[in-house]
Amino acid sequence: MVDFAASRDRSDGAASELSDPGAAPARDAVGHNAPRHSAAARWHHSGALVWTWRLTGIVSAAGLLLVGAGAGLWAAFPEVTASGAPALVGFVALFVAVSGRLSTASTMRYEDVPLAQPPTFADPIHRSGRRRRSVRRQSTIAYLGMVLGGLVALPAVYWNTNPLVDNLLVLAIAAGMIAGCYLAGPAARFVVTPHHLHIDTAFRRISVPRRLIGTFSRSGLGIRLDLVDGDHIDFRVDSPLWDTRGGEYRSNERCQVRTVQRIVAMLREIPDAGNTAMTTTKLRPGMVAFAAITALVTVPVITAGGFAVFTS
Repeated sequence: MVDFAASRDRSDGAASELSDPGAAPARDAVGHNAPRHSAAARWHHSGALVWTWRLTGIVSAAGLLLVGAGAGLWAAFPEVTASGAPALVGFVALFVAVSGRLSTASTMRYEDVPLAQPPTFADPIHRSGRRRRSVRRQSTIAYLGMVLGGLVALPAVYWNTNPLVDNLLVLAIAAGMIAGCYLAGPAARFVVTPHHLHIDTAFRRISVPRRLIGTFSRSGLGIRLDLVDGDHIDFRVDSPLWDTRGGEYRSNERCQVRTVQRIVAMLREIPDAGNTAMTTTKLRPGMVAFAAITALVTVPVITAGGFAVFTS
């Protein structure tokens, strides 16, 4: 059995519900989310709070009052450093309320949307004339990290005025950030050819023969591809950078639905010429070499540069 990226076991979710009545429920048998209801509030299947319009309005109003109070205190007592603290708390409350509402709206819209399924021999094929199509894994947070890495490198613009050690240090840190975020994000992709569906991670390629592709279903925060030979593959649809806390309280139904839609669209555009029998897993030499070279260049520079800066 080919296993890529941890997927959540539905039986574990069911057991946790029996042992802990307060735990968030697992997905149902077909992988749809079942929002939880309680006397005080509603909860998503992930355990995250459902931000209703009423709750969003209450928290937003409280945040606006705190912002106003903080602005008034700062205007009246500008010499007091902590006078703006209520405003800061208010801005945090506004951010939490708005982002929570957006997350809830996305989850409720997509949680019951069935996943697209691979075409069968009876389905029409929309031929594109291309022999290869690919789509990268959803990686918004990774792209933001790469942009942040680029900003870190900005001080090196003043190459002639800053010490050489400082320039090399910031460039090495920026290169490490950009390379790391790339490997944790857009380096992963899905590739369709007439013979295979390739599921590429940062360092591995899982090649699934087209004739073995069965059905897609939700599996925790990822997708499960059941093969017609009884095997299955679990794969991610977004960057692991989201899971710094193990994916707790996180939902990504929209990403699941859209990723599978794109994969199925590619399968429909490129006709199956499958005569390959086995699923294989191989290293991606280019990505391994890229990671190794980046580490060999940046780690010594960061170590030596950091030591020189802190001992000078």
